[in-house]
Amino acid sequence: MTIYLIRHAQSAFNAVYDPKLPDPMIFDAPITELGEVQALKVKALVNHLNLSNVIVSPFTRTLQTANLIFGDEIPFQINPAVREQLCNSCDVGSPPSVLSKRYPHLDFDHLEDFWWHDGEKDHRGLSVEPDEILQERVNEFVDFLTRERVHSTAIVTHGNFIRAMTGIQPQNCEVIEFNAR
Repeated sequence: MTIYLIRHAQSAFNAVYDPKLPDPMIFDAPITELGEVQALKVKALVNHLNLSNVIVSPFTRTLQTANLIFGDEIPFQINPAVREQLCNSCDVGSPPSVLSKRYPHLDFDHLEDFWWHDGEKDHRGLSVEPDEILQERVNEFVDFLTRERVHSTAIVTHGNFIRAMTGIQPQNCEVIEFNAR
């Protein structure tokens, strides 16, 4: 069961974020020019992997990364289960109606209007997703991968999701091979 986890390319949030400073409040951050370069480098790496499926988080940065890496060569499965843990403003997504206008070739009809974590708001007005809820979501997704015998698949996702799945905190556009149980 060969699965490749790909962290999204550098986003506008990643480019300016400093944990010692206030959240820059960049919601559903797009990728930067450096991010575009990172994604195109990964495209060259994954060309030889013989992939048949691409699962993508519905955030703008993952959709842009996946589009640059795979184009329209492999259909995308948009799956909110592989979204980022909501910790900062960049982890608040866009509703399906907005995503459908930006990406008319992709299907977002199965998404809820608020497909990201929603709970008690902090001082920034954000619903921070607890680690245990992230881990539960990751465990359910790994169970899905195993049960459905998913293979030859790239998953374009996020740093905290990959860390919860593998124990590795990846860099932007890092590719990590994953073998479920």
